[in-house]
Amino acid sequence: MIPSAADPAVALLRERAARYAAEVALFVRDHALSIASHDLRGPLNAMHSWAYVLERRLAPSDDSVRRALDGIRTGIEQQTKLLETIVDAPRAETRALSITRADVSLDALVGECAALARAALGDARGAAVTVAPPALPGGSLDCDRERVAQALWSMLTFAIEASAPGGEIALGCDVAADATRFGVTFRAQPSALTDAALPHVFETFARRDALAERHGERPVAVFALAQRVARAHGGTFAQTPLEAGAPATLALTIAAARA
Repeated sequence: MIPSAADPAVALLRERAARYAAEVALFVRDHALSIASHDLRGPLNAMHSWAYVLERRLAPSDDSVRRALDGIRTGIEQQTKLLETIVDAPRAETRALSITRADVSLDALVGECAALARAALGDARGAAVTVAPPALPGGSLDCDRERVAQALWSMLTFAIEASAPGGEIALGCDVAADATRFGVTFRAQPSALTDAALPHVFETFARRDALAERHGERPVAVFALAQRVARAHGGTFAQTPLEAGAPATLALTIAAARA
């Protein structure tokens, strides 16, 4: 039985899921700004280098050449300052991800994240979000509970976004001596990400970016938060390609805390 939308517990879940969605959007913005900063600085650095070469090769006594080179340098400096003000400054909020580790019940954590994903989008899409019980019932994880919950929620919600309505999404957890691995598995339907007839949680840019061709190791924007959370815990985040009708996996690994 699906809980009523008027249920206070459901309302609280949806309110928390909305906060998580806003946090994911913040990191998506940070990711986009980071790429813009990197891609724009490349040409500016090249222009600066070529201006130096021209200065060495051309006659320094020619006033028109000197004015042209001064104009090039001034333009480069102006563009660099714009990048620092408009692109780099807004990233200050997410540049340093601090975490506070504490013992967290794995059973409670995965159950809570699944409930949040159902409230956010699963119920609206008719998706079945299931949780495989940890191999060690009653186990715990030393981590920042809120940050890991945000990462797992984003993974589960993306799996719902990238599945056909009524799809099955499973969250599993494997515990080893050196790390804990969370895996979200689903059958991909990439077209669902941009289907206007379906309900969505993530912003259009984030969903479209997930379908874009990747260059090098550039990550998917919607997983920027999950990646940062993984790295802050000494772990990793990985995603298999989205192929229509094929199984897909999202994996978050949290390294064991050092003694």
